[in-house]
Amino acid sequence: MKAKKIMKMVLIVLSILIVAVIGIGYGFIRSLLYPDALVTGNGSKNVICVGDSITYGQGVLGSRKTDTYPAILANLLGDDYKTINYGLCNRTLLSTGNMPYTNEKFAEESLAEDAEIVIIMLGTNDSKPDNWNPKQYENEYTTFVQNYQNMAGSPKVYIMLPPRVFIEPENTGDCNNTILTEEVIPAIKQVAEQTGAQLIDLYSLTEGHAEWFADGLHPNAEGNKAIAETIYEKISDSK
Repeated sequence: MKAKKIMKMVLIVLSILIVAVIGIGYGFIRSLLYPDALVTGNGSKNVICVGDSITYGQGVLGSRKTDTYPAILANLLGDDYKTINYGLCNRTLLSTGNMPYTNEKFAEESLAEDAEIVIIMLGTNDSKPDNWNPKQYENEYTTFVQNYQNMAGSPKVYIMLPPRVFIEPENTGDCNNTILTEEVIPAIKQVAEQTGAQLIDLYSLTEGHAEWFADGLHPNAEGNKAIAETIYEKISDSK
């Protein structure tokens, strides 16, 4: 009888632990896919950072508050500014992609901000062959940029050529550096010409620096620092 009671207690404890682990796992996944916007700085001038997991900071999960490029950029810009990180993991610019950014609340919320500067980087996940559509991408990106340019405060909009992809694709659902260089990047350059948005080349910056990436795709702290410094220089030159 005593052994049965012990076994029952063990099963109860195991059940509680399993539920707790599942809950923690669900919470972690949800925080990756549907995070709160991360604000850095206390200044009155808002810098809106729109993007995918590179902007979100998937390569620096343990130190997102300090080591994402938006957080580092806030410190570089100084006390008059704050950055708002609207990065979302796995999102595409393409409305027909597997997880379109425009379907998310962040798209609506970021457009409602009183922004002085908007920084956009979307294209890495669009380079997956399962997602890619060149003509549609260029058309939708043009509209996407114009929506931010037409915000109430008429902010200055910067669009970024995404960093190099250092992972080798294994299937059509993986990010593809060949598509990125040969099709995505030329399309982004066309969008910059059509909209007048400032262009920031992160591909050339990162091309020879595989050591700046935690997993071949997401920048680590060193990579984010280099990206933030490049953006800061472009903003400073444009003032």
